[in-house]
Amino acid sequence: MARYLYICVILNFLLLFGCAKGPTNVNVFKAPEAAYSSYEVVLIPDFRKTDLEWVPYDSGTVIADMVAEELRTQDKFKVISRTDDFESSGDQKTLLVDGIVSGYTRGCKYCEYIFQGFDDKGKMSVQVRVTLVDETTGEILADVGIDGRAKPPGTGKSKYVRVVDEIVKVIDAVNSGKS
Repeated sequence: MARYLYICVILNFLLLFGCAKGPTNVNVFKAPEAAYSSYEVVLIPDFRKTDLEWVPYDSGTVIADMVAEELRTQDKFKVISRTDDFESSGDQKTLLVDGIVSGYTRGCKYCEYIFQGFDDKGKMSVQVRVTLVDETTGEILADVGIDGRAKPPGTGKSKYVRVVDEIVKVIDAVNSGKS
C-alpha cells in the first residue's frame, strides 16, 4: 500500500511540472513616431510553418484567415487583404503581418482531467511568431512570440482563438501608437 502511495505522489509531481505552461516571449520594437500614424491597409499572407517540428497542416492559413476576420469585425482598416502583393495607392499606409507557426504542443487529457481547467494545464498550445512591418519604409514595428492555449472544445478553430486574439491586440497597439 505504501509503495502505491509513493508512486501516486511521484506521478502527480511529474504531471504538475510536465504540464506547466511555457513562457510567453514578447519583444516589441519602438519605431519612430512617424511610423505610428493610422494604417489604412493590412496585408495578411498565409503564415509560414516551421520545418523544425510538426505543426498542424492547416495552421498557417486558418490563423491568418481568423486574424483577417477579426480585424474585419472591428472595422478599423479600409482594406484587409489576405495576400502580400496588394497594390495600394501611394498615399495609403500599409501594414504587413508576417507570421510563422513555430511550434505545437499536444495536449494531455489526463492533465486536463486532474487539474480541471486550472490555468489551462494540459491543453494543447500553438506557438506563433509575428512580425509587423511598415510596408512603405520596411521598418519592423513589432516582433512578437505568442504561445496560445486551446479554448474548449480544443479542436478545429478553437485551438487558435487565443493566439488570434493576441495577434489582433498587437496589431491594435501598433496601429494606435501604443507599445
